[in-house]
Amino acid sequence: MIDKFDVVVVGGGIIGQTCALALAQSQIKVALIDPNIDSEMTATQALRVSAINQASINAFKALDIWHQLSHSHKAAYTGMEVWDKNSAANISFSSQDNHADALGYIVENSQLEQILLEALKQQTSSHLYTDKVTQLNQDDEQTLLQLASGQLVQAKLLVVADGAESQLRNWLDIPLSFSDYGQKAIVAKIKTQQPHEGIARQVFTPSGPLAFLPLSEPDRVSIVWSQTSQVADDLMNLDEASFNKKLAAAFDCISGTVELESERLAFPLKMRYAQSFMAGPAVLIGDAAHTIHPLAGQGANLGILDALAIAENVIQNLNQTGQINLVSLKQVTRWRQAEAMQRIVAMQAFKQGFGNEFAPIKLLRGLAMNLVDNTPFIKQQCAALAMGTTGKLPELAQARY
Repeated sequence: MIDKFDVVVVGGGIIGQTCALALAQSQIKVALIDPNIDSEMTATQALRVSAINQASINAFKALDIWHQLSHSHKAAYTGMEVWDKNSAANISFSSQDNHADALGYIVENSQLEQILLEALKQQTSSHLYTDKVTQLNQDDEQTLLQLASGQLVQAKLLVVADGAESQLRNWLDIPLSFSDYGQKAIVAKIKTQQPHEGIARQVFTPSGPLAFLPLSEPDRVSIVWSQTSQVADDLMNLDEASFNKKLAAAFDCISGTVELESERLAFPLKMRYAQSFMAGPAVLIGDAAHTIHPLAGQGANLGILDALAIAENVIQNLNQTGQINLVSLKQVTRWRQAEAMQRIVAMQAFKQGFGNEFAPIKLLRGLAMNLVDNTPFIKQQCAALAMGTTGKLPELAQARY
């Protein structure tokens, strides 16, 4: 027996679940497939956080889940401070620059995923498969998936959200552009001597950026410390006391003394960009389509907008014609491709610019940072970019007030 759906989403992370929930709430018959969707949280999942900007928050409010995320699992950041370790250059932004309550929130991924899952379970038009896709067959009008259990699942549209190492992307023969940043990111939870005051801080060093992201407790932060692979390996091999000292020094002791409160995890940083986000009646979203350097914290938001844009197009066309409009959907994926490429290029420019110790380059970046910091209009635009409220947005991501 074949189970038939309008849309099948493969991948149960934040991006896949957001897409599935948006569809299900509009009474689109949707299935979500992920073998680990209801499994016990791993250490890696427990430490992962995302900087969720205002555009994504608008969407989660519209989907009626934002209020369910408790204050112990999300922390507003009302300001951002960025500085260059080897010069006097710095920039600071405030949500007040744009008359907003916050620039965004630092959110625990695992908790947001759990809330999305519970909301999805309440939808009558959705179905969950805790199973693995073992085979994919596709023609011009539909996709047929075989699961490990032997169950066959048919979709008018397949949404691929199974992560950076996407198996489905490989099966669809979509070419992938790839570049190794030559860095690893160390993540951990840290206790700080000084309160974070709701400010997200980042220092650029020659070997990579270090970010302190505020958590719900005033003296707790999540760090993302991106360093060249060898430096990162050396840091991971230090004992806790030595690591704490290195961390405080790298951060110019802005937060006073620091203490590890969790294990340290490190993962390699790679740029990936699918040369097409669509193959027949299948589309790629999130990390399956693109991965970027985490220095600006925009990866999750980029994927959330992918999910919303695809869902919005499907809802409009199914409601109007009862069919998936692949021509219209192709236009949406081109928009999302262009957006991803812009972010990839911007992140590469930041990485190269701040990793260059050539004296004239250091002078120029210092002058540029200080110019921005002393020009209110430019700061206001930068704050809007951080909030994700500029440019083209899916309707769900637009403010409703």
